[in-house]
Amino acid sequence: MTDFNVDISRITKKLPSGNILTEIWAEITDKTSLIKTKKRIWYEDENGVFHDESPKLPTEFRSEVDNAWISKSKIWNRRKK
Repeated sequence: MTDFNVDISRITKKLPSGNILTEIWAEITDKTSLIKTKKRIWYEDENGVFHDESPKLPTEFRSEVDNAWISKSKIWNRRKK
């Protein structure tokens, strides 16, 4: 049983140049206190370089976020086909 619920979302931003950047966010809810925390876990910069922010997450919910991200990315990849 995990202590947190994690919801992963993908946000795209269109720059004035026309480039579209992607950010992945995790909303983490503590099941006991119901406190929600929103953290960016991955993003693409203006140069097309991808950055992984998940190592900066507090250790207590890093594995839950990783598992939720893997599950969500599989769903997104199936929709592309």
